[in-house]
Amino acid sequence: MLQSMLSSLALATWQTIYMVFIATAIAIIGGLILGVLLYLSHNKQNLSIRLFNQVIGFIVNITRSIPYIILLILLYPITKIIVGTTIGTTASIVPLAIAALPFYARLTESAISEVDKGLIEAANAMGATKLQIIFKVLLPEAKTLLVDSATLTTIGLIGYSAMAGIVGGGGLGDLTYFQGYNNGNYFLLYGGVILLIVLVQLCQSYGNYLTNTKKLTSMWVLAGILVLASIAQIGYNAYQDTQNKNIITVGYAQSSEQQKVMEMAQQVAKNEYGLNVKLVSFGDYNLPNRALNNGDIDANVFQHIPFLENQIKEFGYKLTEIGKTFIYPMGVFSIKINSLKEVPMGAKVAIPNDPTNRGRALMILADAGLIQLKTRASWKATLSDITDNPYKLQIIPLQADQIPNNLSSVTLAVINNDFLPKANLTLKQALFVESKDSPFANIIVIRDNNKNNPLLRKFIQAYQSPQVKKLAEKLYPDDAAIPAW
Repeated sequence: MLQSMLSSLALATWQTIYMVFIATAIAIIGGLILGVLLYLSHNKQNLSIRLFNQVIGFIVNITRSIPYIILLILLYPITKIIVGTTIGTTASIVPLAIAALPFYARLTESAISEVDKGLIEAANAMGATKLQIIFKVLLPEAKTLLVDSATLTTIGLIGYSAMAGIVGGGGLGDLTYFQGYNNGNYFLLYGGVILLIVLVQLCQSYGNYLTNTKKLTSMWVLAGILVLASIAQIGYNAYQDTQNKNIITVGYAQSSEQQKVMEMAQQVAKNEYGLNVKLVSFGDYNLPNRALNNGDIDANVFQHIPFLENQIKEFGYKLTEIGKTFIYPMGVFSIKINSLKEVPMGAKVAIPNDPTNRGRALMILADAGLIQLKTRASWKATLSDITDNPYKLQIIPLQADQIPNNLSSVTLAVINNDFLPKANLTLKQALFVESKDSPFANIIVIRDNNKNNPLLRKFIQAYQSPQVKKLAEKLYPDDAAIPAW
């Protein structure tokens, strides 16, 4: 167990270094070029040059103003064009680099602006060309500020890389949050945090060293080592992709229990059907269907039919169900009261905020007699569909994985089964449980044009195997996982 966790930490550390190094290299090279151009075109009388400066400056400012998590999503089409996929560690490099490049460009422009104008005038008087002034005066004289800026950019990218987990990018941030914090694994949580701190301290210390040394030999040596390691990683990824054609990629929403179920299905597929299943975890419910529709994965296992129908209607996805997995009944939980009869007036109630689970939670509250909904309300229900709220409940939609963390702040919470272990709860402790004939059975989903793929049929058989059923019943006790096939 310890060896496995240490291995996970080592792999996540390398993934972070790999992502951040390549993104930093691209940002620094591109940022230097862009920063120099912005500096040279600043306050010029030539109308076309001034227009160039304003347009580039406007684009840079727009990019810098977009929060990284949103930029990551907006850049999906560009990421797809550049690396051929929107998921994985390599795909995460594209938004990281694009987020950092304009930031470093502005820092470069500012650093060059600090160069003594007298040196530039002297170089001009000696007949130096523009390129000579740039490479012999501006950049050398701005070296200290440029290195400080590069250090700041690198540290910022280490923080940004923590969000790579939502697209299956891996890294220390992904490991720390999803497998550490969300799953209550404190070894991975604190181990990941410590390693992130170590990386930041190493970056800062090395940056300080470079600003105080005249020779940058060590920087070129380190860069060379990282370049070779990155090339080896890219080559290994390409080699793996060509080694076995009998392979499919399956996405799922990250949680400790679901990961174990998926790994069991992966093992059965390999042992009994000779099928290699590559698993990709996502940190957001909306991403697996996008990745599937775009062809980045071959199937996903995380949703029920109403959720799929809602996504198809909203985004026009060409997706279809190919098999059922389990029904995971949701329940109403509390650590403050022991019965629904004790619900006080004005009690706070946390429910999932994604569209279908939000409506599903409202239906559960209505079945429990806490609220009333419009007659034809279904899983599409919203807070505006509540017709009677006798307890004056304050219903608070939260991200599903955050509800267990906020149990002490609310009176009641409707929790997805995947996150019960995080709160040290079982379905047996629920004050009210959704009916076992719930229509919310989870399903295996594929693209419409992939229905006849025999590899996917093998995966269904592996998932619906006795081994997976037995493990799920162990992980989800008290009928918290009911086979739906």
